[in-house]
Amino acid sequence: MQVYDIRKKCSGELCYDFSKLERFLNDHEVRGIIGVANKFVSCSRVVYDSMRADLMKSFHLGIPSLLEDGIKVLIYAGEFDFICNWLGESSFKTKLF
Repeated sequence: MQVYDIRKKCSGELCYDFSKLERFLNDHEVRGIIGVANKFVSCSRVVYDSMRADLMKSFHLGIPSLLEDGIKVLIYAGEFDFICNWLGESSFKTKLF
């Protein structure tokens, strides 16, 4: 089963088809609107390796100060997402808001 949508079976190289997301986030106009220069890739080994030490750590104490400094964030949590599931995020969100 997919880790991004546990209701579905795996398909494609990363077990999910990210092509629509990649096209959207790499659109020149969209990149300009969200203010990014780098090309979006759905699975970056460089990013993964850089963040591996942070797996299973709680950052709920440090994030409020980032928000107070005006840093914009996106918290993604899906109902059927094994990796970014709403249950694991629910206690985190209540501490932030």
